Amino acid sequence: MKLVITTDNDQETFEVAHTYEPGKITYKDPNSDAVVSVHFKLNEVLIRREGEIVSQEPFLPNMTTMGFYRQNEITFKTVIKTKSLIVTQQQIKIEYEHNIEGVKTDKTLDFTLFI
Repeated sequence: MKLVITTDNDQETFEVAHTYEPGKITYKDPNSDAVVSVHFKLNEVLIRREGEIVSQEPFLPNMTTMGFYRQNEITFKTVIKTKSLIVTQQQIKIEYEHNIEGVKTDKTLDFTLFI
């Protein structure tokens, strides 16, 4: 799977091994010792991370949602404003504003499932 992460116009691209089952993708986080599971429906995505970083963040089109991010036993509240959400059989693309404790970034996650 190809994973492109863009944060404030800084882009990183990864080829990651993954497992796929209907409604769920699982892969090892390329930036930390964690496993990521992406649960998806037509208009909803939930991303969970388990490992040295634990997080859970829901994405709904044109909605603001709350999640959390935990590292080194410290938990941070996250606020996600989803600007665009595309879910197809080949791709999941999420454009959003991410706010952790007042620090805002513009992010895009682009998962290309079948290349």
